[in-house]
Amino acid sequence: MRDVGMPESNVQRAREGGRVALALALAALVLAPGLAGASPQTLRVGTQKLTRCEASPLAYCGRLSVPLDYGAPSGPHISIAYRWYPASAPIGSPQGTVLPVEGGPGYGSIGSVGEGYSVQYGPLLARWNMLAIDNRGTGSSTPVDCPAIQRFSGPTGTSAFQLAAAGCAEALNHRWRYPHGAWVHASDLFTSAPAAEDMASVVNALDVPKVDLYGDSYGSFFAQVFAARFPGLVRSVILDSTYQSVGLDPWYRSAITSMPAAFDAACARAPACASAAPGSSWARMASLAEYLRASSISGRVPGPTGARVSVSMDVVGLVDLLNDAAADPQILRALDAAGRALLGAHDPAPLLRLYDQRLAEDEAYFGLSAKQYSGGLYLAVSCLDYPQLFDMNATSAVRAGELQAAEAGLAPSTFSPFSTAEWLAQNQNTEAYSACLDWPSPTVAQPPTPGALPLFPASMPVLVLGGEFDTWTPPGDVWKVLAEVGGHARFVELSNSTHVVGEGDTACGSTLIRAFVTDPGQLDTLDASCAAQVPPIHSVGVYAAGLAEQPPIEPAGAGTRSPAALRLAGAVVATTGDAVARHDAIEASLDHGLHGGQVSVGGGGATLTLTGDQLVPGVAVSGTISLRPAPDPLDGRTVLAHLTAAAPGVRAASFTASWTTQGAGARAQVAGTVGAEPVNGTLPAP
Repeated sequence: MRDVGMPESNVQRAREGGRVALALALAALVLAPGLAGASPQTLRVGTQKLTRCEASPLAYCGRLSVPLDYGAPSGPHISIAYRWYPASAPIGSPQGTVLPVEGGPGYGSIGSVGEGYSVQYGPLLARWNMLAIDNRGTGSSTPVDCPAIQRFSGPTGTSAFQLAAAGCAEALNHRWRYPHGAWVHASDLFTSAPAAEDMASVVNALDVPKVDLYGDSYGSFFAQVFAARFPGLVRSVILDSTYQSVGLDPWYRSAITSMPAAFDAACARAPACASAAPGSSWARMASLAEYLRASSISGRVPGPTGARVSVSMDVVGLVDLLNDAAADPQILRALDAAGRALLGAHDPAPLLRLYDQRLAEDEAYFGLSAKQYSGGLYLAVSCLDYPQLFDMNATSAVRAGELQAAEAGLAPSTFSPFSTAEWLAQNQNTEAYSACLDWPSPTVAQPPTPGALPLFPASMPVLVLGGEFDTWTPPGDVWKVLAEVGGHARFVELSNSTHVVGEGDTACGSTLIRAFVTDPGQLDTLDASCAAQVPPIHSVGVYAAGLAEQPPIEPAGAGTRSPAALRLAGAVVATTGDAVARHDAIEASLDHGLHGGQVSVGGGGATLTLTGDQLVPGVAVSGTISLRPAPDPLDGRTVLAHLTAAAPGVRAASFTASWTTQGAGARAQVAGTVGAEPVNGTLPAP
């Protein structure tokens, strides 16, 4: 089960746009020490002498040597890196210590502080310390670095990836030796149980009485492991986008079963999509799968850097897109309309661009350094902590036969509208169905959680958060998690939200986290009303094949009723909205229009300049777009556009348009002229 604590430059941060920028500024004020110059260079915390390593937020860095194998403490040791962020209020004792854990598995937690956890906790950090620890094998804590995995390219549901994984394990097993000279079977020792031992060692060395623990995705799996093994060190637990640490379905069937409702709702709640395509979005996904199964598509489209690239896609590409929609609202926003463009007008460009964009937003871990993301650590945890479809104690040949038999035993409709083979060919950093076929059999690996269920004592406060559209860790499975963890637990589902609602990704998630940490004893009365107020995604209505297919604005006032002029105004708004969404997704300084022209970025992303940008073929849009935070944070950002447009057979036109990027019922206001005729009206905000 992949997290999607993705790199901070990716979609989890980009989709918040101006709101995150504002929150970051506020967080920096809260976290900055009153007199930064007066902060000591070293700090004694517990038994540890820490060194100041960051000024804003003020942070002190430390390292702790721990056994690689806790079963052989006299053997080789590894180094665990951590950072201590003292509470910033100058008066009074800190009220506690928050301990956030990043997911993946494979990402370190320290790298997510600046644009994630600092925003998440915000003003709470005036009175709470924060401790960030890179789990073993991640970040700066002896990262597992397997070049063949880090630089892997191509499909991952393949024997080539399995061999790369096996090579990674083999390298781990010939890296360290015990004092008597035998190799350490280290492919067993980068799992959750020893990482929890490391964390407990750091917490105890710092003499922290109890921590307020937070984990998202795999971080929530790890939080279950830590709190189950060391309940005496934990004051409260937040599980964000969580899943079972015991009894997990190795097929992850709840992902496919939860997709229809998510895609149907994402379109039905967006006026543009609902009016353009009534009925079931998921039924259209089935038609799209049939189309791509019969014939793959290819073409040249703007890629994730903005430059035009050649892209090909088949039915397995659709599987990957649907899976990554769990954490990527851009896919939920665009996939239905992109699929209809292919099915109706045989235009593959919107779908190909979205597919290639996904590689930058959702699959950016290959090509990163092992410190940024360790693919080897991901495999070590996935192969030994998660259930497999074969016996890990068997030989590779036997495992392959067991996997084949398991596939044959599934009902053919299990992953409908996809075959089992198509589904299992998906990216293996989403679900590792076959990646572990050649991983070594464990010899000293520990199970993630010890003892009997429930995992937590009955008195432990547990807040569970999840997004309605999260199909990786769907809300429908949360009851299984609650039954396993026990404790004094409450689940809050955020409407219209995807995977991970903390880390500053949603304003509501941060609000709930701060309130819960402040007083975990008030869990039952925690005001969670914001969860139902998260606005719908502004799903695309159509990718028009030409001006004649573009939905017009709804005329208002004394403006023209000319269909061509109203459609031209609609095309201008659609093009502008597309430029904004693309910048949020790829953050390129120069992007190309889907069918021509370009978009350049200035002012740190606050200004976009369109030059002949063609979202609708034949309609060239030029001008400037200004972006700023909306007065109401729930509305995202305010867009103000001053644009001209040219299209065959239509007189020269200029428009001013404005809207907010979020908010239920948000509408774009449009005013301008086509030739000498005034044009005024509205349409759903893109």
